[in-house]
Amino acid sequence: MSKTFCHFLWDGITIDNKGNVFSCCHIKPTKMGNIYYSKLKEMINTKEIIECRKKSLKSNLDCFISCNLLDKSKSSHITDNAIIDYQNLKYIYLNFGEKFNISCIMCKHPKRYPVNPDMLDPSVLKNNIDLSPFQDILIQGGEPLYIAECLDFMNHLAKIGKQYIILTNGLLINDTMAEKLVNEAKIVSISLNAATKETHEKINRGSNFGIVIENIRRLKTAKERVQSNLIINGRMTLTTCAIKEIPEFLEKFQQFGFDKINFGYDKATVPKYLDENMEFRNELKQGIKKILKNFNNTTMEKIDLLRLKQLNLIK
Repeated sequence: MSKTFCHFLWDGITIDNKGNVFSCCHIKPTKMGNIYYSKLKEMINTKEIIECRKKSLKSNLDCFISCNLLDKSKSSHITDNAIIDYQNLKYIYLNFGEKFNISCIMCKHPKRYPVNPDMLDPSVLKNNIDLSPFQDILIQGGEPLYIAECLDFMNHLAKIGKQYIILTNGLLINDTMAEKLVNEAKIVSISLNAATKETHEKINRGSNFGIVIENIRRLKTAKERVQSNLIINGRMTLTTCAIKEIPEFLEKFQQFGFDKINFGYDKATVPKYLDENMEFRNELKQGIKKILKNFNNTTMEKIDLLRLKQLNLIK
């Protein structure tokens, strides 16, 4: 068993807004090429990425140590082959650009966008990527529903019968967009980074809590009307000013209209804050434990607790 096995090296692709190709959305462990100059099939077994796969199998993949994408308690290698078959790829993450319609306090997009205004060209993606093997096509930005190039590519995916996963702040889901998403998307993940209006709007600067909640309900109503299998996911990216609201977020997520929820966290501030405030951490752990204790197995299956485990907030 490899102690640094990363399945993304075998089944994942990430393409940034400049067209650079990597294995995962942390832009690790090495650049495989650029989609503007080569077809994706030609990049998946470069000398550099094969070497990274070998390192992963030999338990010396450097980026594994600090990675919070993987559930390391379940990480074990499923192959000894460092060369992959294109048809075995499962995930592709497309980062269309830094363009945003709000400014979140933990997000660097607003600062980066003036110097990094590039957007992925959907025509290049259409020509240079065979999407047939991918089970999950994740689209993000910036705010993808605010990016014309992203909307173009979403239309392309609908035409070829490929569902997608989209990460959005939820502000632009009007009736027309709700209808589109319930018919085309696999998962709509909405960033509701707090459980209360005051804290959400402090974090998601320029957002409106009431509008986002109403848009979630609009999406849910459209889903029920057409009997769609769409999953409406709530994502709470933890910050030091909202972390206290985890129990309330857990308690209210179904009331908000979410089918499932997961968590992220600001790596620059949250782990340090918890380490420096042990009494608060212990109180928070008890609050989370109390809420989770009241949930049945069906509800627990709707909650991804990986990041809370990584932060030592649950066992």
